[in-house]
Amino acid sequence: MNLPRPFLIICLTLALTMIVSWSLYYRQVKEEDSVDITKFPKTIGTWSSVDMHITKDEFAILETNNAFARKYTNAIDKSVVYLYIVYSQDNRKVAHPPEVCYTGSGISVQERPRVKIKVNYKNMLITSNCLRLNKGDFNQVVYYWFKVGDRFTPSYWKQQILIAFNTLLGKKTSSALVRISTDITTGNTEKASQRIKTFTDLITRELFTYLP
Repeated sequence: MNLPRPFLIICLTLALTMIVSWSLYYRQVKEEDSVDITKFPKTIGTWSSVDMHITKDEFAILETNNAFARKYTNAIDKSVVYLYIVYSQDNRKVAHPPEVCYTGSGISVQERPRVKIKVNYKNMLITSNCLRLNKGDFNQVVYYWFKVGDRFTPSYWKQQILIAFNTLLGKKTSSALVRISTDITTGNTEKASQRIKTFTDLITRELFTYLP
């Protein structure tokens, strides 16, 4: 059966596109990021921080050393939040949902409805995933979302699609995972959530400055 020439051209184009897409997805990025996100401010307003240890195995899983975990403490009321950021300018595999890691550690994960965080910077409304973690006496609320270039999204798959699309267009697009957590004290989940929202409002400008 003789197929029309335009049909063959379309099929060939789609096949080449698929090959390029998969090769780019599985490519191991060798070059180093020119952005060092550990320069993210350790003191923000009344909050000061200490770095938390990330093991070599954890860095290997992330496929990047461009990550940090910090404990920020508010000098006024001594409240604490934990900020964890993973970033890459080229490797879209570094930013993945944290639920798998939590479950693998034996932590019970309860997914909650997504929340919207109103921040003053550019009057933004950030949509974030929300998790409730529990293991024995350990109880936390976790908010996390992804940054793709200059956009935020709570969806891992939307993040992947945006990066793949930009890659096909020849545009380099950075990706990042932003995760903020805090302990639930006296069973007050709402108070813990409000603590995260307040901290998010405080750091949003820095997220655009230090995670370009």
